[in-house]
Amino acid sequence: MINGAINFNKPEGISSHTAVQRIKAALKLGKAGHAGTLDPLAEGVLIVLCGNATKLTPYLATLDKKYNAVVKLGEHTETLDREGKVVRTAPISGITAEGVEEALKAFTGVISQTPPMYSALKINGTPLYKLARKGLEVERKQRTITIFDITLTAFDLPYITLALHCSKGTYVRSLCSDLAESLGSCGYVHALKRTGVGMFNITGSCGLDTLESARVLSMDETLCHLVERTLTPDEQRKILNGSMLDDYAPDRQNGEAVRLKDIRGNLFGIGTYADKKIKIATFLGKSRGNS
Repeated sequence: MINGAINFNKPEGISSHTAVQRIKAALKLGKAGHAGTLDPLAEGVLIVLCGNATKLTPYLATLDKKYNAVVKLGEHTETLDREGKVVRTAPISGITAEGVEEALKAFTGVISQTPPMYSALKINGTPLYKLARKGLEVERKQRTITIFDITLTAFDLPYITLALHCSKGTYVRSLCSDLAESLGSCGYVHALKRTGVGMFNITGSCGLDTLESARVLSMDETLCHLVERTLTPDEQRKILNGSMLDDYAPDRQNGEAVRLKDIRGNLFGIGTYADKKIKIATFLGKSRGNS
């Protein structure tokens, strides 16, 4: 059984779900999932979790992401990407590379963003995109995101290309649309490639044709962004029985996850900090694929 993560380069034109199903069939996996959806329009890094590693999904949700986005200026679509119907146009003649670079300054750092109607975000249990397909628009709460870096890498009107490093929860389509509006025009995402998720980089990814030789990262490697704590046999027994252990790292935040290892260095679970104590959150079993 494979228990680990595959750094998969999802091709454009298929959903993340379809990509996982093809990988399951190719590798004859009993269980698999992904950590972070890519729209069918987008290509690039998709973390595919195999076997027991499907339990790791919540602990990968906080990872930063990197994208390359090609934006077409002068047209606005209902989906904020090229798959939607053009509903508005605006002039682009006055836009310059220098103007774009200046505008990008306002989109760097901690900013607020309104999720697009065509998204999987749910309102009262209903995904927004289902409401949008009915022609409905509802009020969405703004969310706070962080843009660590955003750079203009190509300027060839009506297209501009951006390299983006952002926090979880960032809607690239909304960001590009807001940027175009700030330039006095409008725009949508014409092409999108996710080049990185945490330590997973596009240069180390595999495709469907190279799955057989793809490296499977252990669950321990996959969670390398988390701190670790080695437990004595007595501590391990107590925490697996539901007891909370005193924490000797008081600088940790409540809710922060930690890799739990036995004295041989084997990963057996994931704990969370709470009021200077640690409790077991996810048991990963004793498979050698964990470490």
